[in-house]
Amino acid sequence: MLNRDAASSGQESTHLPSQWSPSGRRGAAKNNSDDHLTRDDVSERALILRAKAGEPQDREQVVKWFAPMIGGVARAYRRSTAVDHEELMQEGVVGLLRALERYDPERGVPFWAYAVWWVRQAMQQVVSELSRPMVLSDRALRQLARVKDAQRRFEQAHRHEPCPSELASLVGLPRWQVESLFRAERNARGLDEPVFGEPSEGTSLAELLADDPAEEEYERVDQRELARTVPTLLAYLNERERTVIRSRYGLGRPTQTLREVAPKLGVSAERVRQIEHDALEKLYSAATG
Repeated sequence: MLNRDAASSGQESTHLPSQWSPSGRRGAAKNNSDDHLTRDDVSERALILRAKAGEPQDREQVVKWFAPMIGGVARAYRRSTAVDHEELMQEGVVGLLRALERYDPERGVPFWAYAVWWVRQAMQQVVSELSRPMVLSDRALRQLARVKDAQRRFEQAHRHEPCPSELASLVGLPRWQVESLFRAERNARGLDEPVFGEPSEGTSLAELLADDPAEEEYERVDQRELARTVPTLLAYLNERERTVIRSRYGLGRPTQTLREVAPKLGVSAERVRQIEHDALEKLYSAATG
């Protein structure tokens, strides 16, 4: 028998007749040419058996008849998450078909009483994947639901939020576990997300996170490469040009300005700039040629 009441499903009280027909289905259109199942010739058990055997039309009929029940479960999740209703319905159908494959009619358990667990599990999984930065196990999701329910009841009774220790005592979990569950509930932040309150607008989180080991390794590789290639390239320059490049870019000596290099060569700062420009042209040609 299909009996969807509050005790069996935990959702809104809805009832489907034990033997289906278009006239006996509540909440559906009464005239539907696809509803070929009648109260006299097909029972729930017979339909489930045919659907388990892999008959496509019967599997579609099972999905169609149980869609209102799946919708009831989806509405409960929709009120507490930002996941789209259609997404929840699709996952609910997946859970229903999984239940159909594993259902054993010989045990005497009504199909929906067995399938509702699989439907909820599928919806919990998609909610965890789409609304949290990490995927939580079914057990963790149940624990999080218990913690939130205890938090809500505490706030209603005491008019303030409970501390982690109080919540842990209420639900019988260690404090660290309660804190871990709440951390997993936080929304993820993207590295490209702008950081407000900084002096310069447009600063992203990635720009504020330093990867010191990576930067140090890059610098070491860069220095080794420079030590290997720079002497070879400087050989393409004359003595005056080498002096300017070494002084301007701190190769083996402190970096100097144009005005500081000029007295060493007995020329003006503008002439040093010209020498530097010519030297860089030669180095570029040597490196790319």
